[in-house]
Amino acid sequence: MRSDDQARRDSTGAAYEQQHVHQVYESIAVHFSQTRYKPWPIVADFLDRQPRGSIGLDVGSGNGKYLHGHNITNKIKNGTSEPSQQIALGGIPPGQLLEEEPRYFLLGLDRSASLLSLSQHIHSVPELVHGDCLSLPFRSNLAFDFAISIATLHHLSTQERRLEAVKLLLSSVKPSRPSSTGRILIFVWAHEQGQKSRRKWAKGTLLPAPELGSSPSTSSIEPDLEKFEELSNLQDVLVPWVLNNNSDQKSTEKLTTYNRYYHLFREGELIELVKCAAESLELSFTQLHSNLPQSTPPPQKDWCLIKRHGWEADNWWVEVELGIQVP
Repeated sequence: MRSDDQARRDSTGAAYEQQHVHQVYESIAVHFSQTRYKPWPIVADFLDRQPRGSIGLDVGSGNGKYLHGHNITNKIKNGTSEPSQQIALGGIPPGQLLEEEPRYFLLGLDRSASLLSLSQHIHSVPELVHGDCLSLPFRSNLAFDFAISIATLHHLSTQERRLEAVKLLLSSVKPSRPSSTGRILIFVWAHEQGQKSRRKWAKGTLLPAPELGSSPSTSSIEPDLEKFEELSNLQDVLVPWVLNNNSDQKSTEKLTTYNRYYHLFREGELIELVKCAAESLELSFTQLHSNLPQSTPPPQKDWCLIKRHGWEADNWWVEVELGIQVP
């Protein structure tokens, strides 16, 4: 049972994210979507490896850039050189599916109604849900075969809320039998940035985030670059997004800056978050190391395994496998 302090902190975190995350995305959705069209290689590879007939969930699907490809709801071959037609899941002849490359059913979920609308119109993706990563709108007995959470968890403003989101991810994916596994891929922004990263204090692309519960005018926040070392240790930041509201894109008269909240994950922090979530769900936790023989989680208990993890293009990522105990 949560204490009053926990409930108060959670409520404060929700209000903070409403101001510094959700309202921002509603304002910048169209411009943001125009910059988000190329799938990240590790995510594309993960999706390509999902078995035929798998049912997946994209938590924080944004403009839907991962909701096509091999998604069964998106397209089928029509035997011509014309673009594939968009059809509903039930309209695919079973025989046609057998001739297709491996396909999955991927459901998109996002908090932003504007991004969902863009996803529906730009990609013609019909399977979308308006929801929150901290309150998945599905029955407790509904389980997915796999899930992805790409660049979403870092928008949650407290450790408790990030932990709860991972617990819900783990709970939403469950294999149907002991011989199969559930799979999850998570990406978050990294505190450790590469040499070519655009997320730099010195470049003015990061601002110190206001403390939880405060409500300053974020448009006036400026970092003191003389305190660079102190600033560079911060994990809670605001990232400016400059929107040109003028029809003349070269004009700077109507530029508006929106600041989005991010928690920058340090090395090992995402793995530890998954471990804590797994243990709180009473799952046996195992992490494979490349320099050690691969081990099989104990069959006496439902298990959670960090199969792969790494740093890629200024992000930390983990690939998780879930299994159920042998009867």
